[in-house]
Amino acid sequence: MTGPLIVQSDKTLLLEVDHELADACRRVIAPFAELERAPEHIHTYRVTPLGLWNARAAGHDAEQVV
Repeated sequence: MTGPLIVQSDKTLLLEVDHELADACRRVIAPFAELERAPEHIHTYRVTPLGLWNARAAGHDAEQVV
């Protein structure tokens, strides 16, 4: 079985919302990735400098993000 998340080189994350692990994955990426688009089956998130800054300010370290 593959996971619900695809990480792309342009700093976007594609989340397959129908996957059984999608909700857990969403909770993990929420502190550092911003939702850009939310069509029916695939949600697109982007990792941004501000998102990383906010995650660090909330106590998340680089290891948790990676």
